[in-house]
Amino acid sequence: MSERPGWAAQIDLMAEQRHGRPVLTRRCHAGPLRIQKPFYPEDGTCHIYLLHPPGGVVGGDRLDMRVEAAANAQLLITTPAATKIYRSTGAGSEIDIHIRAADGASVEWLPMDTLLFGASRLHQTTTVELSSLSRFCGWEMVALGRPMSGDDYSSGQYRAQLRISVNGIPTLVERLSFSATDDIITAPWGLSGHRAFGALYAYPADRDVLTHVRQLLEAWPDEVTATLVDGFLVIRSLTARSHDLKERFITLWQRIRQMILGLAPCPPRIWAT
Repeated sequence: MSERPGWAAQIDLMAEQRHGRPVLTRRCHAGPLRIQKPFYPEDGTCHIYLLHPPGGVVGGDRLDMRVEAAANAQLLITTPAATKIYRSTGAGSEIDIHIRAADGASVEWLPMDTLLFGASRLHQTTTVELSSLSRFCGWEMVALGRPMSGDDYSSGQYRAQLRISVNGIPTLVERLSFSATDDIITAPWGLSGHRAFGALYAYPADRDVLTHVRQLLEAWPDEVTATLVDGFLVIRSLTARSHDLKERFITLWQRIRQMILGLAPCPPRIWAT
């Protein structure tokens, strides 16, 4: 029996509250997934930059990322650049993300966008396990092709699954699956020709948060929507360029962070580079 092609990489992180600040007490990795030294800005959160040294994911690669915040620990995880999914004529690529937050903990999962090259094949699974006393803010951003380089994403496949549970009960479950030739790419009920799309999730939220966000969204008519689902704020957006999507989500995150997490805006320094 032949071995699975590609390169497997895993990282497993856990933060615990020690002496008044969150400290990484578990940092296990295998293959090309690493983190830089944790940063502690003025908000008291542990900022972590997740690195994938190869710079891209090829067919057969599998990335397995696990992040856990113990009671009262505060974690923010981001990446220095987009995750590039390269073309493949054979095996697909897999990304598996598992996040857990205990009572009083907060996790912010804020990676840069996932860039799907033409002819790429990606299956991504995201699992978030929360307590009713924990807090979470995360986003997923996807860009199709590289129009400036002549890659119009004329072929390729993308499958994504998101499952968020609170106290072990599934609360938000989403699935998205398409090929580059499917109607969803161009249809008005789908992406309507937009090259970037994404969703931002925040918990816990209420009607006051939703009202505040909808007032902010008036600056982007017809391209952003917000709703409240069982205590989750869900914001979805379509844009022509991934850069615009990132700027939009960063702006929204800064405006709701205090309301969701009780923390003032404190963008990771790497976003300014």
